Amino acid sequence: MSPSPRHFAHRVVGVALIVRLVAITVATFTLVGETMTAPILFSTVALGASGLLGLAYPAVLDFVVRHPLALIVDILVTLAVVATLGVESPFVLATFSTALIVGVLFERRTAVAAAVVLVAGYLLAARVEVLPDRGFMVAVGVPVLYVCLVAIGSVVQTAHEQQASAAREIALARESAASADERARLAREMHDSLGKTLLGIALAADALPMWVERDPAVALVEARGLAGGARQAADEARRLLVRMRVDQPDRPLVEVLASVCQQWQAHHGIPCRFTCAGAVDLSTDARYEILAIIGEALENVARHARASVVDVAVHGGADGAVLLSVQDDGQGFVPQSDGTSPRGHFGLTGMQERAQVAGASVTIRTGVGGGTRVLVQHPARLVRQIADEVA
Repeated sequence: MSPSPRHFAHRVVGVALIVRLVAITVATFTLVGETMTAPILFSTVALGASGLLGLAYPAVLDFVVRHPLALIVDILVTLAVVATLGVESPFVLATFSTALIVGVLFERRTAVAAAVVLVAGYLLAARVEVLPDRGFMVAVGVPVLYVCLVAIGSVVQTAHEQQASAAREIALARESAASADERARLAREMHDSLGKTLLGIALAADALPMWVERDPAVALVEARGLAGGARQAADEARRLLVRMRVDQPDRPLVEVLASVCQQWQAHHGIPCRFTCAGAVDLSTDARYEILAIIGEALENVARHARASVVDVAVHGGADGAVLLSVQDDGQGFVPQSDGTSPRGHFGLTGMQERAQVAGASVTIRTGVGGGTRVLVQHPARLVRQIADEVA
């Protein structure tokens, strides 16, 4: 994310002040062996103090950034140095930073006016000073450099503002896309589970008055079925809300998984160890489905495994590949050849369906008495190196 315009201005002005101090140091060394006159001492102190104050006291720098007109004092000091020491003095190098700061802090019209003042003041000082031979840098180079540095500062500041604006628009677009994904997931979840249950309840409720009139005994059975369906719908709604609360897109996936493991351990009293290796990042939609798969795997451990410990691991690899595993030391089971749930169960089938939606794959490694390991690979064709490392 790009820094804010004010923070960016702080950084550029800070660099310009450092350059000013370096230029003052260089100019001072060129005068070694000469008499330290009052004008030279005044110029050194005036230019050096402004640089040191801005660097040593951030409040001063922040004041200048928030109130650019305060820079007029620095412009006047610059012109005073040029007028006092002459246009051929090496201290003129230290005044170039003023032009850059003007371009960064002032809006374009004000920056142009300040550039005109700098150039006019310099040319006036050059005209007053009697020089036997005016070189190219004295006559043309320095004024052109003032203008160029003001222009560079202005362009850099404008480019940064455009970049910051583009970053804000991208962030808003991502937020809108995440909201759309969230609505789509909610609709899919309600259609796949809660919607079907509610439809069954509605059909049974429509038929109940008829059975009350024709066969009260059947009506009683249907009424009990309605009550069971209502409980099932309430349970599905609760599980749906829990799954939606698990994922927090503003938090890193690793933090969310660690929190899931801690909460599961606290609820079931079974140690759940979490480890992570490598950088891990997934899209909002993929991480939602994969978190649901991990949650289902942990739920299966709590219901069926009779495990004494569970290990949840995440491995990040090249090209954004991610491998997640949930391994327990429980009693295991005899898996189906196609990887789906045994008869009368639906957990493994749901995992496979969610993995397909996320563009991932699920592999179950288990056996009677040998514990169970659930491997989730995203994308489905994971880099072989990662799988070999955790095998």
